[in-house]
Amino acid sequence: MIKSANIRWGVGFVMLASALTLTLFGMSQSQVASVNESHDEHEHSKHREYRSDKQGRMDYQQECGGCHLAYPARMLPAVSWATMMSNLSDHFGENAELPAPQVAIIARYLVTHSAQPGDRVLRRSTQTAPLRITELPYFIRQHDEIPMRMVKDNPEVGGFSNCNACHQNAATGDFDEDRVSIPGYGRQHF
Repeated sequence: MIKSANIRWGVGFVMLASALTLTLFGMSQSQVASVNESHDEHEHSKHREYRSDKQGRMDYQQECGGCHLAYPARMLPAVSWATMMSNLSDHFGENAELPAPQVAIIARYLVTHSAQPGDRVLRRSTQTAPLRITELPYFIRQHDEIPMRMVKDNPEVGGFSNCNACHQNAATGDFDEDRVSIPGYGRQHF
């Protein structure tokens, strides 16, 4: 009888242990599935953001770059890009309106890649939302040695906002002064 009770107790213990093991295994698999779903959603979200970012960059280069250099977003703070994109009907005296969905995509791209507080392009700027890159103290310091006759009085350049006239790689965001060639004057060393 003791032997039979021990066997029943042993079988019961094994069954209970098995049930607990299966329960814990099921719970862990549920957590793994939840983590995988969360990871999958995160990956899908990153992919959507990448597609949106890529579309914003392409739209910006096509729409804005169709009239002037598509200035690198890092040249102005987010508030400047947001202000500029909210008033395209008077974009420096021109009507540059676009469909609202496209404006939202481009604005998101510009704001996401904008200059951040502490970035060198914003140092010493007293403006909270500068709209002209050429008026930033950083820009002025970088161009202060260039005589006006070489830029504003030069019909091939016309002004400091025409970056790609002298910076051949401006479209890629390369403004290295070692690769500057001012039309009519060649490579200058200031």
